[in-house]
Amino acid sequence: MSQNRAAVHYTTRGGVVVGCRTRGQMLRIDVVDSGSGIPENQQRSIFGEFYQLATADRQGGLGLGLSIVDRLGYLLGHTIELVSHSGKGSRFSVVVPASTNRVATEGAGTPPAGVPNLLAGKLIVVIDDDALVLEAMGRILRGWGCDVVSAASVTTALTQLAKTPTKPDLIISDYRLAEGMTGIAAITRLRTVCGSDVPAFLISGDTAPERLRDASAGGYHLLHKPVPPMTLRTAMNTLLRAHVAGRERGQEL
Repeated sequence: MSQNRAAVHYTTRGGVVVGCRTRGQMLRIDVVDSGSGIPENQQRSIFGEFYQLATADRQGGLGLGLSIVDRLGYLLGHTIELVSHSGKGSRFSVVVPASTNRVATEGAGTPPAGVPNLLAGKLIVVIDDDALVLEAMGRILRGWGCDVVSAASVTTALTQLAKTPTKPDLIISDYRLAEGMTGIAAITRLRTVCGSDVPAFLISGDTAPERLRDASAGGYHLLHKPVPPMTLRTAMNTLLRAHVAGRERGQEL
């Protein structure tokens, strides 16, 4: 959750508490920190895309985290709340409907018993300059039996691929990478070096319509972060099946 990451990043003293409390039929999920707080005149601006507080300890990032939270909250119908005072920390909250039903989450995205695992043994390249995204994606993919090359840049990915005897079966790249490179450019370079049209798709925390248009114009599907495991698996299986089917048709001709 972006609120958690921001709270940890900007809290140099004290700590961060994550909790929840009921409000009648609703549940308020809180992320409370003892950090530097947010000036009142910037409390709405921080939810805008690419907005970053002018603090001395700001390091990297695109300023997209809270805009993603705000957009997803709107799409899901969940209220996002902020209470903050300069020098005294902040509380970010998400208000959601309470439920008494238990939902099984173990093994999310894993096919039912007896269904073949099409991803087992596939070499997947993941490019993202967010270390947490790389770690999470790598853990999920390895849990599905994939071999994974995780890299913050296309250069690093190529260096790692040079050590492997096989070509990648699939490429997943963030749309916005470091030094102004796009995921489209990264995929193009990887395909050129590999000498084959490796299946690929994009992920992005930027929900602006322009990103979808750019991806579509390049012939790529784009998934918005955070990507649910089942959605990720479905996209991967769909691309791999289409690639195999296309190759078989080419052999028949």
